[in-house]
Amino acid sequence: MLQNIRKSRGGFTLVEIMIVVAIIALLAAIAVPGFLRSRKRSQATAILNDARIIDGAIDQYAIENNQIGAATVTASQLKGFFKPNSRLYNSAGSGVLNDILGNAYTTSTFDKGVKVNTATTSNFIDVIDNSASFWGAYLQ
Repeated sequence: MLQNIRKSRGGFTLVEIMIVVAIIALLAAIAVPGFLRSRKRSQATAILNDARIIDGAIDQYAIENNQIGAATVTASQLKGFFKPNSRLYNSAGSGVLNDILGNAYTTSTFDKGVKVNTATTSNFIDVIDNSASFWGAYLQ
């Protein structure tokens, strides 16, 4: 009678559970590097888009204030051209425009526009195939 009760019980053996855990670990080992790469690539894209926003703000400031190409531009001058309480708006209030890694964008004159810091671009070499074509005019 006791043997009949034990035979009718369902369940998994330790070996079966270990196989399932091993398969899940294998899938995680395959997926995690791809996830990290795509996350890093999206950070680079966010920095590039911020550079484009800063470049547009420089152009708008130059047009509204009748500035010529050789005049200098500062972050505090551009503050009004960013969305209030955004990261660029808040960092412009401190006088320096920083990217998401904490490195400063370079803004010197209206004709030169904005440049992404070399420390930032070198951080993304492993996920960007051609650095010059990705960063374009914003490469320092």
